[in-house]
Amino acid sequence: MASSSCPAVVDEKHCYDEELKLEMKEEWWTASGGFVIKDIQGKEYFQVKNHLLTHELLDMEGNKVADLVKKKMAIRITFHIYAGEEMSERRATMNLRAMSLKKKAHVYLYEPPYPSQDDPTDLGDMKPALKIKAENCGSWINEAKILNAETKEVYAEMSKSAAKEELEEAGCKTYVMTVKPGVDVAFMSMCALFFNVAIKEEASGGAS
Repeated sequence: MASSSCPAVVDEKHCYDEELKLEMKEEWWTASGGFVIKDIQGKEYFQVKNHLLTHELLDMEGNKVADLVKKKMAIRITFHIYAGEEMSERRATMNLRAMSLKKKAHVYLYEPPYPSQDDPTDLGDMKPALKIKAENCGSWINEAKILNAETKEVYAEMSKSAAKEELEEAGCKTYVMTVKPGVDVAFMSMCALFFNVAIKEEASGGAS
């Protein structure tokens, strides 16, 4: 089941009827080999694999679900989400718009036929479909929301205070992402991963 207002950007099969609370990792790209996204009951949903400019989201059988790819030579810190056949379809573009302690990102969605990895990033007159917002976060988020840019409907919420415990492995700490029913969990996971790495990158020097 997909939410009527939140498109299944990666795949509708990752939409669930119930609300999900997922344990995510801060500074996940420092973890050797990535990490596993699971709910607070321990059920595993996705694997995250790290590479230099690309981060892979896989299912628990090792099949690719989506790629998070950094755009080179961008004014703002920008990443693309690729999915579909051979991860060749650009489904979304996200860029960070940081202002002091208030952090936000714009998420732009594409319609078929999707751009490919070789196509330029031309947002043109596109308006953001979603926004990611956090306040008083410094170099990381304590509370953040992924919401519809127009209606303000919240699709997912990230909370560091809601995490059960800190993970010592590779210096990573947990936070909880609550995904609303009917929303593409794979898409929300990619948005959260992007926001985490973009804020850290901005704190250490910005886009490159």
